[in-house]
Amino acid sequence: MNNTGTQQSFFGWKNLALLFGVYMFAVGFVYYSFNVIFPEMVTNMNWSRGDASWAQTIHGLLYGVFVPLAAVSTNRWGARTTIVTGIVALIIGCILLGTVTTSITAWILIWGVVMSFGFALGGVIPIQTTVAHWFENNRATAIGVVMTAAGVGGFIAQPLFTWIMQDFGGWQAGWLSASAFAITAIILALMIVNKPADRGQHPDGIAHSEESKQAQRANAKIYKTEDSWSLKEALRTPTLWLLVLLSLGGVMPLYLLVVHGVLHLTDLRFERMEAASVLSAMLAGSACARFPIGWLGDRMEPRLIMFTLFTASVIALTIIWQAPGISLLLLAGAMFGAAYGGTLVMIPSMVANYFGATSFASINGFIFPVQIVMGSMVPVAAGYIADVSGNYDLPFIGLIGFTALAAVCTLITRPPVKPEPEPA
Repeated sequence: MNNTGTQQSFFGWKNLALLFGVYMFAVGFVYYSFNVIFPEMVTNMNWSRGDASWAQTIHGLLYGVFVPLAAVSTNRWGARTTIVTGIVALIIGCILLGTVTTSITAWILIWGVVMSFGFALGGVIPIQTTVAHWFENNRATAIGVVMTAAGVGGFIAQPLFTWIMQDFGGWQAGWLSASAFAITAIILALMIVNKPADRGQHPDGIAHSEESKQAQRANAKIYKTEDSWSLKEALRTPTLWLLVLLSLGGVMPLYLLVVHGVLHLTDLRFERMEAASVLSAMLAGSACARFPIGWLGDRMEPRLIMFTLFTASVIALTIIWQAPGISLLLLAGAMFGAAYGGTLVMIPSMVANYFGATSFASINGFIFPVQIVMGSMVPVAAGYIADVSGNYDLPFIGLIGFTALAAVCTLITRPPVKPEPEPA
């Protein structure tokens, strides 16, 4: 092996391809199959929308519990072991959903408990942490590449699982098919390398020389800390809490559309395949935006990019709420997807840039539970509001306002200043 870690022998890009495949099959196909399988379950089982939505709420609440566990596992046993453990849980959960789920209680327990554990350990925390370790100068670009995977898988999953359910035995066949994609993900996960040091290499394939440090300092447009922050120190900064709010501005509208988007549009008399196509466009927009926005995030301050993304999200949500026609809905779906996909790349990039790669798992492990617990309240609240009022007007109005607030908050988010240590 070349001990200098040259670009030709650098394993980081191969590792990124493995992470891309894992994220596409485990999250893109398995998680986003929920978008079209859930409405079919509600209709066929004659469930209340509000009652059935508790599964997603409990899923989110427990995801918030399991994410810190994923961070601890990643730091202690490595990303590969953590990811494999999570995907094993996803395989078991999908098989149970396709075979023994005959009641709303079973649905809530399996999706709410088993699958949330699987997605927490097999998803974002260990995957993004691995990327943060392998890349420094190209960090946002690399995160953009790997996060594109979920959008690619989700884009394919919408029509694919709709077709599977129509032609191969209903929603049970959908979940059993999802287990096959999870098996593919676990095969790829076994080949992941946790850190550059595990192969005698360095981030970006270059040693931390004085030349590289000077190049970083020359790139004054992008702030990247040279300090290592602890979670306790980060919690004392307004920056961390603003990042929490920004993450909520990205994820809360997504939860509404993922769980209730098809139901909202079919209530307005759009065909089920049309509704699924809007969500497919959303995921396509997300997939297409993540890499270019990541690339831009290595060349322009991410918080300024975030302002544009949230503004686009407000416009798209308003169009989806009013649903003036399928053409505009498809455009709005793609626009919202691009905005959400961009925030999915920019927020972890900002965490790593502001607080350092060594602290990434711990700090992201704090942000995610808050984000998911708060976001998970959206589906059940929207479901009960729709049961009572017959529409989703109030959820859309509330989330459009909150997203506008998030846009304003991007303008006041600044890098944290680490206090000087007190003299002994």
